[in-house]
Amino acid sequence: MDAKRKALTVFIGFTALAFLIFNANQAGPVSYKYTQPAMGTIFNVTVYGAPENDARDASRKAFSLLHSIEAELSRFRDDSELSAVNKLPASSHKISGHFLDCVKQSVAVGDLTDGYFDITFLPLYKAWDWRNDPKNEPSAATLEVLLKSVGYKKINLDEKGSTISLMPGMMLDLGGVAKGYSVVKMAESLKASGINDAIVNGGGDLVITSKRAYVIGLRSPFAAKGEEAVFGKIIVEGPAAVFTSGDYEQFAEINGKKYGHIIDPHTGYPASGLKSATVIDEKPGRAPGISAGIIAMGEKRAKEFVENKNIAAFLINESGEVYMSKKFSSIARFINDR
Repeated sequence: MDAKRKALTVFIGFTALAFLIFNANQAGPVSYKYTQPAMGTIFNVTVYGAPENDARDASRKAFSLLHSIEAELSRFRDDSELSAVNKLPASSHKISGHFLDCVKQSVAVGDLTDGYFDITFLPLYKAWDWRNDPKNEPSAATLEVLLKSVGYKKINLDEKGSTISLMPGMMLDLGGVAKGYSVVKMAESLKASGINDAIVNGGGDLVITSKRAYVIGLRSPFAAKGEEAVFGKIIVEGPAAVFTSGDYEQFAEINGKKYGHIIDPHTGYPASGLKSATVIDEKPGRAPGISAGIIAMGEKRAKEFVENKNIAAFLINESGEVYMSKKFSSIARFINDR
């Protein structure tokens, strides 16, 4: 690799991990790193080659934008626009620009993935009750009833009027797209502030802004919670988005069987087959949501999907076997450290 290209190593995962950056070849430009919590995870901004005051001011603006997005999209805040929609789904709600953009992105990814990414899955998620250590699976009859309240095509979105309404009993969860959307918008904010070389990371959704080679260390999906074991490294040229989803951090064990939190919205049951999916896109704005949809598909369908749609994807199945799509192999390289 050309020594003039600052090859950076970034350790990412699906969770709220801090990521480690170091220059693999030489000292490189001065960097400044800023960190804030949001959306139940940790967001980092690392700025290269800019004066400290400029880096700090630009990062403050980016984090301010992040928190304004969170105020619209969080289902854990009673005062958010999303919570207002979920409380009275059948009513018409005026929504702000980020909410509107995220729903549009989610619908587009739903169409792309044949409905395997679906932001209306929340009634199913609540039935599985991951956050409260469930003792039993929901019954098939319960899931059958709840599936009638699931389906992103039932969303009534008026783009011109910026309003949204749902069917009674429906609920939205934008968690699968919000982090990715936010890091993309934060990167755009940094660019508007004159910062041309930066990395924005939000809980494993990462945007690299400079045209340089990066070495991205993928956290092992088989590592224990909190462990930063590296499965391998990916070399990719920026600018790009690198988004990872997996079923290995949020899960429940019910009657001795482990269930991940990513649900197949067609069946109501947790997806199986894949432990991790990483998607790389040279146009970051297109990427949010796709990796979660890939996990929901299961291994066989996911492999067919990424090839048919020409998506750069790196998949790890439950046995630890790796699959790299043709598109991935054309723009990135995997280094196996195991």
